[in-house]
Amino acid sequence: MITVRPTDRLFFAVRPDAETVEAICSARRKLCEKVSLSGAEVPPEQLHVTLWSVGDYVVPPTSEDIGAILRQAGTVEMPPFQISFRCAKSVSRGALVLCGGRGSAEFERLSARLCDTLTPPGAERRRAFLPHMTLMRSETILPERRIRAIGWTVREIVLVHSLLGKATHRPVGRLPLRARQLSLPGFDF
Repeated sequence: MITVRPTDRLFFAVRPDAETVEAICSARRKLCEKVSLSGAEVPPEQLHVTLWSVGDYVVPPTSEDIGAILRQAGTVEMPPFQISFRCAKSVSRGALVLCGGRGSAEFERLSARLCDTLTPPGAERRRAFLPHMTLMRSETILPERRIRAIGWTVREIVLVHSLLGKATHRPVGRLPLRARQLSLPGFDF
């Protein structure tokens, strides 16, 4: 029997703005110097916090697949919110991550709304996770360490197409966060 392995993945993420990316890269540099860390760094353009994994594919997803996912996810209502990270630590497989801080509840709420919207009826819902941002992979294990808070306002979510095992991430869609529009009978806003 031939086992066919997935080659592609789609996931929703939030990405920091350019100024925050600079702050993250600077903090990573300082941390590496201070505790003698080395390893494969996540490129600045790939820094993200995963919100929801849509799924893995054995063939690349089509533009129709991507369009349908974006239309469905576009129904999720959530106002922009602040997120920040106050700690760095090593987790599984040598990943050095940013974690802990402000905005976790909003982040988890947004992730749950995507889950509810994108999970087919009757399908098993995946468990929630704690928000984190992978900075690098290192063989050196770093216990949790407080850092100067790094944060930004999350204004959009990004659908990312990842080529598994190739460290390639390509944004294929963006959806702005928005609050539900209120309408009152007899009033036109």
